[in-house]
Amino acid sequence: MKPSRRWLRAGRAQRLRLFRYALIVASVVFVVATVAGLDDHFRLSGSWRLLWEREWKAGHVLTDLLGDGLFQFFVLVLGWSAYYRLRMNELANLRLRRSEAKYRNIINHAGEAIFLLDEDGRVQEWNKMAEQLFHLPRRNALGRSLEHLDLGLQGNRDVRVEQIFGDVRRTGRSLTYEVQSGVPGGPPRTVNLTVSTIRPDSGPAAEDSGSFVVIARDITSEKQLESRMGETEKLAGIGQLAAGIAHQLNTPLGSILLSAQMLEDSTCDEDQADDIRRIIRQTEQCRGIIKGLLNFARPTGSERSRMNLVESVDETVFLMEKNLKIANVEIRVQALTEPWVYGNRNELSQVFFNLMANSVDAMPAGGCITITLEDCVPGELLVTFSDSGEGIPASHHDNVFLPFFTTKDYGKGTGLGLSIVARIVHEHGGRIELDSGHGKGTTFRLWLPRARDAGARTALLDDGG
Repeated sequence: MKPSRRWLRAGRAQRLRLFRYALIVASVVFVVATVAGLDDHFRLSGSWRLLWEREWKAGHVLTDLLGDGLFQFFVLVLGWSAYYRLRMNELANLRLRRSEAKYRNIINHAGEAIFLLDEDGRVQEWNKMAEQLFHLPRRNALGRSLEHLDLGLQGNRDVRVEQIFGDVRRTGRSLTYEVQSGVPGGPPRTVNLTVSTIRPDSGPAAEDSGSFVVIARDITSEKQLESRMGETEKLAGIGQLAAGIAHQLNTPLGSILLSAQMLEDSTCDEDQADDIRRIIRQTEQCRGIIKGLLNFARPTGSERSRMNLVESVDETVFLMEKNLKIANVEIRVQALTEPWVYGNRNELSQVFFNLMANSVDAMPAGGCITITLEDCVPGELLVTFSDSGEGIPASHHDNVFLPFFTTKDYGKGTGLGLSIVARIVHEHGGRIELDSGHGKGTTFRLWLPRARDAGARTALLDDGG
């Protein structure tokens, strides 16, 4: 509420109180004057009995008193009537102001942008979420036409404000529009507008008049989520197709390998034998790649056991060997301690696969990936995964493990890789941290629970038993 309006309301209340005090004083003066007049009649009559018998019964006293103060009495009655009416109006205005404040408070605390428009499209109310969504203060929006406000809606040629109002009036129900909005210097956003009309209860112009209620909601993240979920489903379908093709390729590769081995046993020419052995090696390599792909695509389940983490890393490197060569990326694995951990082999292979895939994307000109396994606190194995890529800006460190967050260009990533890595590591009872900076590479540190040696566990049970 503006200060001037508060001052006017406070002034009305103060003037009403002064008016009441003046009426009270005037009423007291009128009563005192009336009593004084009765006292004068009493003294002139000599006694109350004579006053009653001679003059009161005849109405002389009443006539004299009313004749003397009739105008004053009429003014008092009129004044108290006016005060009563003003007081009722003031109470009604107070209830109205409290009701307005209550509903304005409800609108301001709504989770979506809400603004009210009159029949000409001028803004009558503008809540806090509307200020945040359109970056426009309430004082700058009130009283202005929606067409003249810079809400980023002017670029939507298919949807115009006049068309929206006309459609809502014609149909008589709420209509929802999806428009593109954006502020200068900011990213484009998708806004969902639900427009409803509030028509007068009666009147000849009820069909063509009435105010509007607009509820605006930013659905940019929802649209991005839908798009990424579609990409994820597409990738899942491609993965299933690739797994099926790989499974079908095993049969002809097995036949090729068997035939090549039979040729090797039957040939006597050394040059032909070398060519056959080369065919055998290449065929075995193809079968190994397909086996790694099928193992990676196999449902993981929840089975965990004692496993060698270096073997899991080597299997993942072998699976990505072709991509690593094309990208000119070198892998260095250093095991400075016993690499035995307790976990699920397929899930941990997926961890290293996602980390390697991200590192390859971050090194378009090639580079080096270093994986180091070393001791840390008792009961845990520290895995340091470092690359020499572009690095991740510090402003993104808090979001890299969130689902569907990605810094890659559209179509090059779904934003699920690192979130899956963090989930698998946490489900294994470990933790993961990021150390990166723009232009200085990226380092992930993973702490995984160690696997206890079977002999040590047996000895521990014997000591306790």
